[in-house]
Amino acid sequence: MMRFYFHTQTDIRTTDTEGVEYPSYMEARKDAIRTCGQMMEDAPETFWDSRPWSVTVTDARGLILWEIVLDGQASAAGQSITS
Repeated sequence: MMRFYFHTQTDIRTTDTEGVEYPSYMEARKDAIRTCGQMMEDAPETFWDSRPWSVTVTDARGLILWEIVLDGQASAAGQSITS
């Protein structure tokens, strides 16, 4: 098993100090995607009104393996219906 750390950035930066063990890189990548979905589900209004969010996955040495950046932007038409 390999240990991966999932650091998140929303309006607040959260550093994962415990990590999670996975049997493969693919399982860790899948969980990074699930983490993004959960972040947006937990705070959808905050997502649209903030800077880009991210999930950065590192190994035990702190080496960045993958990063997912989420940036929701409304067009002029979208802004007119959400105001």
